[in-house]
Amino acid sequence: MEKALIKIAFRQVIDQSAQGSFEKDVFEDTYNEFLMQAQAYNPEGAFSTLHEMIANNPKANSLQYKVGFSIGLYVRALQNKTPGLYDSMGREITFGEYNFEMLYSDISNKSAHRISLTYTTEILTFLGNIGEYMLLANGNRLNVTSGESAETFLLKIQDGLGITYFVE
Repeated sequence: MEKALIKIAFRQVIDQSAQGSFEKDVFEDTYNEFLMQAQAYNPEGAFSTLHEMIANNPKANSLQYKVGFSIGLYVRALQNKTPGLYDSMGREITFGEYNFEMLYSDISNKSAHRISLTYTTEILTFLGNIGEYMLLANGNRLNVTSGESAETFLLKIQDGLGITYFVE
């Protein structure tokens, strides 16, 4: 693959097996917010799951957006450091934006609650592969001339990692 500008996304799935304080807090607060917000779309309690509520009332899809607000302070506290994603030197990879999604939730079964956070980097320059690692530089470094240096890092290709933007 030639040099390219890319953005990388890393997906973190959080469920009842949450370990760290960030994951536990996000799990608890999104479930509690789901219970509260779901009442507007399920006043008689006829539906148990998020998907049933959406199937019955398409406006219930706004629960994704509304529940996502409950974790804004937790994500801000990460200071743009992607949890669980490190370069080969153990440094956290920074993200520019994130996306929240409820994968499954059930008002009668907290243990079924499952969400994902997808963190997306700012522009990176892909310089090539070294085995199972990508050689990357922050920002647009495509026009670095011979003799110039660029600060680089190695990122292992792994599950949950994807390239969401690519320009050669």
